[in-house]
Amino acid sequence: MRRLDASSRAAVRAVIDAHLPELKTLPGFVGAEPGFPIVDGRILREPAILVFVSYKKPPSEILVEDRVPRQLGLFRVAVLQADPWRQLEAKLATEGSEIDLAADADSLSYEGIEGDPIDMEHQVEGTLLCHLGPDAGWPVLKPFLEATQSSLTVAMYDFNAAYIAKTFIDTVRDGEVKAALTWDDSMTAPETEIRAQIRRRLKNRLDGAIIQCGSGRRFASAYHEKVAVRDHASFWLSSGNWSKRSQPDIDPIGDPATAKGMYSAGNREWHLIVDDEVLAKLFERYIHHDLDAAKADLEAGDPGVALDAQGGWRFPDVLVPIESLTAESGPGLATVEPIAPVALPSVPRRFKVQPLLTPDNYVGRVTDWLASARRSIYLQFSYITYSDKPSDERFTQLLLRLAELSYKPGLDMRIIVGNNGAADKIRRLAEAGFNEAVFRVQSNVHNKGIIVDGASVLVSSANWSGDGVLRNRDAGLIVHDREAAGYFSRAFLEDWESRARPTLADDAPVLIAPEDGSTPSGMVRMSWRDYFS
Repeated sequence: MRRLDASSRAAVRAVIDAHLPELKTLPGFVGAEPGFPIVDGRILREPAILVFVSYKKPPSEILVEDRVPRQLGLFRVAVLQADPWRQLEAKLATEGSEIDLAADADSLSYEGIEGDPIDMEHQVEGTLLCHLGPDAGWPVLKPFLEATQSSLTVAMYDFNAAYIAKTFIDTVRDGEVKAALTWDDSMTAPETEIRAQIRRRLKNRLDGAIIQCGSGRRFASAYHEKVAVRDHASFWLSSGNWSKRSQPDIDPIGDPATAKGMYSAGNREWHLIVDDEVLAKLFERYIHHDLDAAKADLEAGDPGVALDAQGGWRFPDVLVPIESLTAESGPGLATVEPIAPVALPSVPRRFKVQPLLTPDNYVGRVTDWLASARRSIYLQFSYITYSDKPSDERFTQLLLRLAELSYKPGLDMRIIVGNNGAADKIRRLAEAGFNEAVFRVQSNVHNKGIIVDGASVLVSSANWSGDGVLRNRDAGLIVHDREAAGYFSRAFLEDWESRARPTLADDAPVLIAPEDGSTPSGMVRMSWRDYFS
């Protein structure tokens, strides 16, 4: 069985429904659904009953009367760790909460720019500064910001690093720079403090707004872009936020002593700095498009878009096992050697670049690009979440096409995903028809990159989910250049061989933290955003 078909799902669901009252009595029960079980780190392609619990204990710690039956009806029963999303949805349902975790696609109000200028392929004659995190994130970003002469336009999801805030404030204030900032609406405590500092110290030198997301708004669940445009002429674009994890304050290349633990200090990210005035002004135009729309909301009586607005409902904190945050090696790790930034092309020449934005043109352009693959497709993503919702059809079709290609002889497909909830997500992709052999799991991955045929590369901020590719705001570039693709291929293949693992371990027991109370031994309390970043 390559896929879990509808008839098998229905048969398993009927058994679940018949036994649901007794399943709900199990300690920590979160939910049950049809699916493929995971046995000894491998996906078993047979229909089964999957029982999700808030904390999966070793069998030796479970009382006999609390154990899940091995079989119900004709189907095996498997117990899986529920990820924080499942736990939160179950908690809100139990409480009768009115909070929607995802906006209805039909309720969104985003309108692009007439003529869709973002959807035009460009010829670039400037350079690309290709660099990686945690190898050389902040050591490259900092001088890029400090070199600003007149204007700095930034769109950002997560901005929680105090040292980045200081550089941003000093650059704008001391250089008499005119700044613009669009910022996602979900604020953590450090971000709230940084927001207040920026407002207090920059005053009228900053034109900024919070981009509200959700039902009736322009974007579904996140203003997730990571772009900074300097002096209308060059721009930084990344998979990583202005956060401690995405831009750790370390310099593994300039200070080799920090290289040893760099994968525990920061995430795997891909970054670009592009010297091209046409593209820089294009991304800047769209950021101002979002900013102007938010300011129109403010004028219409919506106080939530102002930078000094008080935040609304916040996701809960989570409790995370410390050991799941510190692993940084796979079976073949040798000495850690950071990869230095490289300005490409090495010899000046023209090359093609396709700018991308969600929701404007990402899914269409990426679908066509992947369809052109003849030899290899490499993907490295924080996560890939399968969806068969009618509103996600274009994303679903993209995934189903990749599932077919994952079995294609002669096509080298490799997919690295981050370890947060990886087992459950890969299991779901296998149910949709993916060959699970193409997947490996790596700690501390926040990347959203793709390489096709070793000839072109995507650097982007868009996670692969329905919202991520269809309804949020994200930015990316497809660069059609073998040198650039080769640079990121080197990093990908080193990760594949040295830091990614081929088997599926049980997902870590990450728990919804109580509002009050101490942190258990062996766990660390994290904000929702920090964990998923």
